[in-house]
Amino acid sequence: MRSAILLSFCFLACGLLPAQQAPEAPLTFAVATIKPSAPDAVAATQIRGNRFATEGTTFVDVFKYAYNVHPDQVMGGPGWLRTEKFDILADPETEKRPSSDQMKAMVRQLLVERFHLMMHREQKVLPVYALVKTADQPNLKSTTDLSGIPVVGYNPRGELRVGNATMANFATFLQRFVLDRPAVDQTGIGGRFDLVLRWTPDNFRAGGELGDTQEDASAPPNLFTAMKEQLGLKLQPTKAATDVFVIDRAEKPSEN
Repeated sequence: MRSAILLSFCFLACGLLPAQQAPEAPLTFAVATIKPSAPDAVAATQIRGNRFATEGTTFVDVFKYAYNVHPDQVMGGPGWLRTEKFDILADPETEKRPSSDQMKAMVRQLLVERFHLMMHREQKVLPVYALVKTADQPNLKSTTDLSGIPVVGYNPRGELRVGNATMANFATFLQRFVLDRPAVDQTGIGGRFDLVLRWTPDNFRAGGELGDTQEDASAPPNLFTAMKEQLGLKLQPTKAATDVFVIDRAEKPSEN
């Protein structure tokens, strides 16, 4: 079974259109296949060229990608939304690779068309982590790649690699893969960075397996200490009014 999940997403800033230019029509997927996952499928979400592809993903997994949210921000709906897994392969109606915002908009439309999603948005006060600076100067390496394509690689043994990402991107990746609550960027740091964060999960020690509690002096520190020591950042527990999405209706999709 794979121990790492790699995702590559395109985050391209869209410039303002000239006043006389009509806005482009929204893109849609020309073809989309959704089928049940194999029992041992490892969750993965990828952009393959201009295709959107997932394996072993639940509805909530796909929803949190499309809306940049933590699972705690998805409420209601039938239980299968969080348990049944699907493989998705969707081709847009253009050969040009969509931007990140365009791809996510198409995935949101896919959820409506294929899962017959109906929902409404509310605000609730939720526990969150604020990503903030420590008293020390942050230890951040500016990216040398100006293509605008953030890349993230996650290993559940305790490693997160982020390339060409803003602090807001970094907070989103943390809440998607690592944290047990939503994360918000409050660093005030601009720019894009290449970051590597290594830590020891609470139930893992270097040289062992997940669930092995044997202490090892060579193991990295826990997540919160690693954030401070390696990046000069910290995760500050707090509460904040946060958007939540309440699922009013959803249906299991047909395979074509």
